[in-house]
Amino acid sequence: MTDDAYTHSIMFHHFHDSKHPKGQGSLSSDDFEQMIDWLSAKYQLLNADEYLSKLESHRLKNNEICLSFDDALLCQSEIAAPILDRRGIRAFFFVYSSPFCSDPDPMEIYRYFRTTEFSNIDEFYDRFFLQTQINYPVSFTDALKTYGGNEYLPASPFYTDNDRWFRYLRDITLGKSKYDEIMNQLMIERQFNQESASKNLWMSDKDVQELHSNGHIVGLHSYSHSTTLHLLTMDQQEAEYRKNFDHLSSVLSTEPIAMSHPCGNYNDDTLRILKRFGIRIGFRSNNSVTHINTCLEVPRNDHANIYREMKK
Repeated sequence: MTDDAYTHSIMFHHFHDSKHPKGQGSLSSDDFEQMIDWLSAKYQLLNADEYLSKLESHRLKNNEICLSFDDALLCQSEIAAPILDRRGIRAFFFVYSSPFCSDPDPMEIYRYFRTTEFSNIDEFYDRFFLQTQINYPVSFTDALKTYGGNEYLPASPFYTDNDRWFRYLRDITLGKSKYDEIMNQLMIERQFNQESASKNLWMSDKDVQELHSNGHIVGLHSYSHSTTLHLLTMDQQEAEYRKNFDHLSSVLSTEPIAMSHPCGNYNDDTLRILKRFGIRIGFRSNNSVTHINTCLEVPRNDHANIYREMKK
C-alpha cells in the first residue's frame, strides 16, 4: 500500500453471498464491514459529494478518501449498497451502459464462467493457456519471448504470475476477437449457459436510479468497457462516452458529472472528450501515479491492496 498521503480513493468490484458466487478478489458483507471500519480508523472517509467539493476547491487533506465502485454489478447494489446506506456513507458508482442496452460486453460473463465452471482460477488459466497455444502457436511462442513477467502491470501487486500472463495474452497478444473466440470455445466445451448467467450479473436501470436517489454519485464508465480504450480513435472514444452519457442522463434525469477510466486506460483525447461533456471528476484504476494531476485523473487504491494490509 502506498504512503497515506497518496491514498485518494478505494476501488471495489465484486462481492459474494449465497446468490453471488465467491470469486477471485470478491468480498463478503462481513469483509466489507470490516474494511470500512479499518479504513475509518486510518483515514477520514468522505462522502462522494464532499470529496468532489474538496477536490475542486483544493481543500483535500492527505488522510481524506472516498469509496468508488466500478461496472454496475448487481452484487454491489444487493450487498455493498445497503451497508453504505445503513452507515450513511455516499460513494461513487461507475456504470458502463452496454448491459442495459441488451448488448453486454462479455467480460463479466467470462469472469462468471471461470469462477463457476472451474475448481479454482489456476485450473481455468491452465486450460486457457493451452487453448491459446493450440489456436495460435506462433503468437504464443512470440509472447513468451516478449512478456516481462512481474514488470507487466506493476501497479497491481496483488496479481499472481498467472494473472499477469493471462492479461498479457488477452490484451497484448490476442486482442478482443481472438480472445472472444477462445473463450467461446471453452464455454461450448463446458456447456455453459451465457444467457442464464447474465441475469445475475448487472444492475437494472431501477437499481441505478435507487443509488442516485440515496445520494450516491453515479457516473460514466464508457459504453462497452473496452480494456484498451486509449487505443481507439478520438471519434470512437467520443461515441463510447456519448452513448454512456445519454443512457445515464435518461436514467438519472440529470447529466452525470463523474467517471472512471475502464482499466485505467485513457489519453489526452479522452480527457478532452470528458471536459466537453462537463465531467468534473475522473478516477484512474490504480495509484501508480501517486498524485492528482487533474480532477479527471484521481488515483485509486484497489480494495485487494487494502485487504492484504488489513491481514498483516
